Amino acid sequence: MRAMRDARESGAAAKLLLLGNARVRTASGADLPLTGMLALLAGYLATSTTRGRRRAQIAEQLWPDRDAEQARGSLRNALSRLRGLGIGVATDGDVVALEYAPADIGQLADAALSPVDAETAMALASPFLEGIEAPGSEMHDWLVFERARLRTLAQRALTLASRAASEQGRTAQALATASLLLTLDPCRERSHRLLMRLHAETGDRAAALRQFRECRDILKAELGVAPSEGTQALARELAGSADAAPALAPNPLAPPAPAPERPTETARHAQGFRLSVAVLPFVHDAGDPDQRFLAEGIADDITTALTRHRDFLVIARPSSLRFSVAAEAARDLGVRYVVTGSLRLGAGKVSLSAGLVDEVSGRHLWAVRHEGAMADFFALRDRIVAELTLGLDAEIRLAERERAASKPPANLGAWELFHRGLWHAYRFEPGEIERAQACFSRAGEIAPEFALPHAGLAYVAVLHMALLMERNTQAGIARGLAHARRAFELDPSSPFVLMMLGRLRVLSGDVASGFDLLNLARERHPSYAHVHYCLALSHHAAGEPALALESAEMALRLSPRDPLLPMFLTAKAASCYFMDWLEEAERGAREALTIRRDDPWASMVLALTLAETGRGEEARALLSGAGGMMPGVQPADIWPMIARTVPLAGRARAARALSLIGLAAPGEPAA
Repeated sequence: MRAMRDARESGAAAKLLLLGNARVRTASGADLPLTGMLALLAGYLATSTTRGRRRAQIAEQLWPDRDAEQARGSLRNALSRLRGLGIGVATDGDVVALEYAPADIGQLADAALSPVDAETAMALASPFLEGIEAPGSEMHDWLVFERARLRTLAQRALTLASRAASEQGRTAQALATASLLLTLDPCRERSHRLLMRLHAETGDRAAALRQFRECRDILKAELGVAPSEGTQALARELAGSADAAPALAPNPLAPPAPAPERPTETARHAQGFRLSVAVLPFVHDAGDPDQRFLAEGIADDITTALTRHRDFLVIARPSSLRFSVAAEAARDLGVRYVVTGSLRLGAGKVSLSAGLVDEVSGRHLWAVRHEGAMADFFALRDRIVAELTLGLDAEIRLAERERAASKPPANLGAWELFHRGLWHAYRFEPGEIERAQACFSRAGEIAPEFALPHAGLAYVAVLHMALLMERNTQAGIARGLAHARRAFELDPSSPFVLMMLGRLRVLSGDVASGFDLLNLARERHPSYAHVHYCLALSHHAAGEPALALESAEMALRLSPRDPLLPMFLTAKAASCYFMDWLEEAERGAREALTIRRDDPWASMVLALTLAETGRGEEARALLSGAGGMMPGVQPADIWPMIARTVPLAGRARAARALSLIGLAAPGEPAA
C-alpha cells in the first residue's frame, strides 16, 4: 500500500518502463515492479497502434479461462491497480488507452534512428516484459511478435551506438555494445563482423580470429552453413599471413549436421524451387464466422499475390489449410518459409498481424502489425496484402542472399549465384560490386537462358556509374543497355528486368520509353519498392521533384528495411531540396548518412542544403575528398555527378550553391 501511495504522489511524473522487468519509476527515482497480469495489461495497452483497445478484447485475451463477466471484473480491478501505481489510464466508452507511452520504448525507437551513448543503448536492449508469460495462444503470439519487433530496434540501436563509440575512441564501450548484439541473435553475421573489426582496431588480431571461429562454429551448429564470403574475406584480411591459416581451418570437433528426413512428395517437388513458402490459415475469433471468412480471404489474397513471383513455390491454399503449426507445415509440405497471422474485428476496428518464420533454422525473420477503422476494411485489406506481400518477398530474398553468400562457390547454381551477386552488390563498395559482377557473369554462363543474371549485369553497370567507377558515362550506359535488352528478350515480365531496362533508357535520354517500362513494372508489381525508387530517380531526371518525392515516399513505405534504404532517403531528400523544403532535405540526407556514412549522393544533397542555409564551412568539410564524408570523391568529380543526374533547371541552382562555398561549376565563377 505504501508503494501505491508513493506512486500516486508522483502523479504524471511517474514513468512506465517495459523493457526488462516491467516497472513504474516514481518522481523520487524509486522503481515499483509490475508483475503478472499488471505487466501484461500495461504492455498490451502500450503496444496498440491505434488509440487504445476494447474492454472486451482485453478481458478475453488476458483472462481466457474466465467467463465474460468475471474477466471484465478482473480488468476493472487491474486498471484500478495501474492507476494506483501512478500510470495514467484513460477510458472513452468501451475503449481503454494509456495517457502516455512507455518512456523506454519511445527512447528505443529514437535510438534506432540516431546513435545514443553505449550505456543507454545497452540498457534499452533488454527483452520486452522480461520473465512474463502470456495466457492463451493469441496473447503468446502477441508477446512473441512484440519481442521480435523491439529486438530488431535494439539491434539497430546497439549497432549505431557501437560505431559511434568506436569513432570517439571509446573502444571498451564499443566492444561491450557489440558483444551484447550477439546475445540478441548469436547467428547474426553482421554482429560477428563488427566485433572482429573492433578487436582488430585494438590490435588484438588473435581475439578477432577467435570471434571468426566462434561465428563459424555457431553457424554450422545452428544453421548448417558456413560464414558468408564477406565474413571469410574479413577473416583472411585479419589473418594476413600463411602462418595464420590454421586459425581459419574447420573445427574438427564441431558436431556433424543431422541427416535429413525423407522428403514427402510435395517436398521433392519443392526442391526444384529456391524460394518455397506456405501461408497458414490466419487465427481469428472462432465465435464469429465473419472473421473466419475474412481471415481466410486475407491469407488467400497473400497466397495469390506471392504466386505472381515466378521464382516462388507457393503451396496451394487447400494444402495449407490442413495445418495450424508452422513446423508441421514446413516438414510435411517441404517448404522453408511459413507465414502465420491473426485477424481481429470489433468496436469498429480491425487489427491484423503477420510473421515470417524460417523453419529450417527456427528463426523468426520478420513481423508486422496493422490496425485501422472497420469502415475502411477493404481499402485497408488491399494495403495490408500489398505491404505484407512486399515485406515477405523482401525478407525471404534477404535470407536467401545471406544463405547464398554462405555457400562455397563450387556448390552454387545459377539461381544462388544471382542472389549471391545481389548480396555483394548491396554492399555498395567497389570491391563488392566487382564480386557481384563475377557472380552474375558465372550465373549467365551456367544458365544462358536465365534472364536475371543479365539484369544483374545491367545493375552493375548502373552502380559503376553511380559510384564513379565508370567515368565514361556513355560507355557505361551502352554496356548496361546491352545486358538489359538481353534480359528483356528472355523474360519481359520480370519486374527487375523491366526496372533495369527502364532505368537505363532514361539514363540514355530515351525518357518516354523508360517511363513506359517503369510504369508497366509498377502496374504489374505495385508493391515492388525498387520500381518506385527508380521512378523517383527518373522523375528527378525529368525535372519533376514533386512526383519524385511521391515515388520515394512510396518506396520507403513499402520497404522500410530495404538494402537500398539510404538511397530511398537520399531520393526523398533531393526532392525536398529542389522543392525548396530545405529543413526536410537536411533531415532526410542526415538520416541516410546515419545508415551509410560515406554515401556520396546523400553527402551532396546535405552539402547543397548547408550551403544555401549559410553553413558553408560544414558544407566544404563534407566535400573535402578523402578527409570528408565522400572518400574517393574529389572536387573535380562533384560537378560531373550533378550534371549526370540533375536536369538543366536544377543545375543552375546547384551551381549557385556550389559557388557559395568556393566550388565553381564549369563556366561559372566562384562567389
